[in-house]
Amino acid sequence: MDDSLLIRKFCSEGDGEAAAELLGKYERALYQFIWQMLHHSQDYEDAMQETFSKALRALPRYREEDHFKSWLFRIGRNEAIGIIRRRLRTVVAESPEGHLEADPLIDRQPAVSEVMEQRERLQALDHAISQLPDVEREVLAMRLQGDLPFKEIAKIIGAPIWTVRVRMHSAKKRLKPLLERKLNE
Repeated sequence: MDDSLLIRKFCSEGDGEAAAELLGKYERALYQFIWQMLHHSQDYEDAMQETFSKALRALPRYREEDHFKSWLFRIGRNEAIGIIRRRLRTVVAESPEGHLEADPLIDRQPAVSEVMEQRERLQALDHAISQLPDVEREVLAMRLQGDLPFKEIAKIIGAPIWTVRVRMHSAKKRLKPLLERKLNE
């Protein structure tokens, strides 16, 4: 079902299954986005719970001219920023794979060396991304993991679209040498 129909079913009929389906469509992308901002499992869980809770409470006031996905990401972004501001502490990175369900369609078991190599590359990428300034890391996460267009990212962060494009360009430019350096260690 499309988002607007699910929203109407939840708001007019109180259909909890419609709300679960609606939020479930974006859970993985939102998870990855918030994870990139927080890198801490307890903070992530708090942010996700508050995001979904606030979204459900605010859904009756949701304006259809907004894209639901960008509206939800804006709530998630605000929650993550609030947690960062409240907890001002060192972020402990932990792998997010344990929180996501395994894909039942993937049947192949890669070789141990393949897994180790891929894990090293992902850790190098994660480390390189963590070295980026917050504003660049945020745009990169929304674009790549949230799969949001630049226009929606601009709406979410309250900046002109050209600022978002510049931040993305800068992030990619900074990321390449950081990643190369980490992989060559």
